Amino acid sequence: MLTSMLNLIQSYWPQALEVLVLAAMFYYLLIGVRGTKPQVLIQGIFVLLLLYALARLLHLMAIVRIFEVVLYIGPLAIIVIFVPEIRRFLERAGRTHRLLSALVPTATGEPAESRGSSTFEAVISAVEALASRFHGALIAIEKEEVPTDLMVPGTWLNAQVSDVLLKAIFEPHNPLHDGAVIIRDDRVLYSSCFFPLSTREDLDRDLGTRHRAAVGITEKADCVVIVVSEERGEASIAYNGRLARDLDSRQFREQLRALYYENPNFATNLSRVSG
Repeated sequence: MLTSMLNLIQSYWPQALEVLVLAAMFYYLLIGVRGTKPQVLIQGIFVLLLLYALARLLHLMAIVRIFEVVLYIGPLAIIVIFVPEIRRFLERAGRTHRLLSALVPTATGEPAESRGSSTFEAVISAVEALASRFHGALIAIEKEEVPTDLMVPGTWLNAQVSDVLLKAIFEPHNPLHDGAVIIRDDRVLYSSCFFPLSTREDLDRDLGTRHRAAVGITEKADCVVIVVSEERGEASIAYNGRLARDLDSRQFREQLRALYYENPNFATNLSRVSG
């Protein structure tokens, strides 16, 4: 009996492995295109495949031939139409999930939680103060350098990160308060930068320019973006094209810490997701 079971397992384990791999690929494909135009396309493709299978089952050969023609030329048409979305998906899939090198140097040998803590606390302190004053802000923390062709660079600062500096930059009467600051290597590199706005149709209609800019840049670049709403006095976090909103002080700190120290369970921690 045991021998028979082992023989059965040996005979079918390659097929089982193949099914698991395909299921994983399908799952990550759906995650990658969630909230984008290709999501609707993929749903339509599955409907066509089901209809094709049904037509073959019922021996409706004329319909089968039509479906075969569509399925034959369809992939080329999809590639041509969705070049930007495909490139974005591949860029996101190819990102390395490692520590925030811009904030947490890895060469010191120190524990992750002890590295870059002054910058982390400075950002937290500044965001809490700005939110309490209803001062709008947009802060981008680089994981990998944001390409200059994805933004309009602003004023070069190259100053040490501090809560005093961040609060001063986003003071409404400060000429530098419009746009975003970029943090790299514990330095405020730029202020008054402008990012591309997300054009996704599934985002909430009440999102303003800052929130759409935060989602837009994280769709294309590997960075974490903090948004402070001047209307609602709330802080949000954008990462990888997703936006966590309505976070209280504790949730904001936990979510940012999960990204700052590259928590592998961030997808679970980022519970309040829009888009």
